[in-house]
Amino acid sequence: MQGKLGAMRAVVAAIAVTTSAIMGAAAATAADGADREVKAYTGGGSGPEFSVNATYTSDYRFRGFTQTREKPALQGGIDAVWPNFYVGLWASSVDFGTDLSTFKDVANVEVVPYVGFKRDVWGYKVDLRAMYYAYPGGHGEFNTAKGLVKDLDYFEGMIGWSREIHPGLTLSSNIYYSPDYQGGVGQNWVFETGIARKLGTYHGITPTFSALLGSQYGDEKKGGFDYYYWNAGVSFLFADYFEFDIRYYDTFDVPSSATVTGNCRNVCDGRVVARITFEN
Repeated sequence: MQGKLGAMRAVVAAIAVTTSAIMGAAAATAADGADREVKAYTGGGSGPEFSVNATYTSDYRFRGFTQTREKPALQGGIDAVWPNFYVGLWASSVDFGTDLSTFKDVANVEVVPYVGFKRDVWGYKVDLRAMYYAYPGGHGEFNTAKGLVKDLDYFEGMIGWSREIHPGLTLSSNIYYSPDYQGGVGQNWVFETGIARKLGTYHGITPTFSALLGSQYGDEKKGGFDYYYWNAGVSFLFADYFEFDIRYYDTFDVPSSATVTGNCRNVCDGRVVARITFEN
């Protein structure tokens, strides 16, 4: 069994890392939370263009893990976009449970400010982004490896590439790096590869199939861990400003130390998630 798992890890890592290197933002409909793609500048004026978004989702999944204990979440954000630069703020309700030693909530709100640079380079859409994940009012997370309660807040950088390789078909990848990931677990790398296929327009509705494969590599000595995750689903864009998305999320090769119960049940197991988004 260990041999089979090792072979699977090697194959998935090779796919995710190699495609990231060759193709280089995951498809917007397959991205999670603040990883969502920022709308492009249309060149309609001399100043910045502003965009707002609001989402209701049946479960906030981030890299395969529920952030709301498999309950609904309200999310929203605002972006200011220039020709090659953007700034934004995105927030979501979360539920990280209660610290039984203090009876305080671990976290109820996630707020992510970010800045980025976007440019077309040799036929690729390149996106560089810096993000700071903050949990105002949060009590913190217990780091088992260190035996301490650590702050949840962390910084993460991203570089992404995407390219339309055929009309309506886009391949893409993101690479994320954090010098000290959530919970004070040290360096963390994430590689994601995505595909999106527009399926035409029917009576004003544009469906798009998209899928994403991701892998995380953490510092196990400090409490981090390695695992893999994926999602696949269909989104429906309608009335220009609304998108309905239904998607299946799952993880695999998650170590028992990654969850309180030692398994993925109700935390990172397979689940269908539906969400509705407004964005102008």
